[in-house]
Amino acid sequence: MQRQEKMKILAKQFGDMKKNPDMKAFFPDKTNPFIWHVSFKGPQDSPFEGGIYHCEINLNAYPDGHVRLQLLHENGSYQVNVSLCIVGITSGGWTPGTTIQSVISSLSVLMSVPTGRHGTGFIVETNKEEILRLVPISQSYVCAKCGADHSTVFK
Repeated sequence: MQRQEKMKILAKQFGDMKKNPDMKAFFPDKTNPFIWHVSFKGPQDSPFEGGIYHCEINLNAYPDGHVRLQLLHENGSYQVNVSLCIVGITSGGWTPGTTIQSVISSLSVLMSVPTGRHGTGFIVETNKEEILRLVPISQSYVCAKCGADHSTVFK
């Protein structure tokens, strides 16, 4: 796919994400539109509820190829700064129609599944007490790369 066509698709994805009250996208490097940071709210009715989580998404292969993503701060469910392999989203089940919002939504849903998850980057055994300890910390996280400030991002 040509760069101009890819940029048009990414611009639409960014515009659509702006309408979502549960996630916000940022550009850590204004000269590279293929690396995004996304802050998203923890899933309701889970130990992550009330938390705000921040990930980096590499969109170099998007939309034809899968995205690469990693969480950037302690969260109790995923290893920090490790590319996640979420079966069906970041690997073999990828389709060009997969949206960036659906990738983040899938990541959020999987956070609330404490066991039986498959893929690279998951903490094997989640600890509810540790997750609950990290929720208020996640609310004050500030990303050194993009400047996202979780104390104000959803206000």
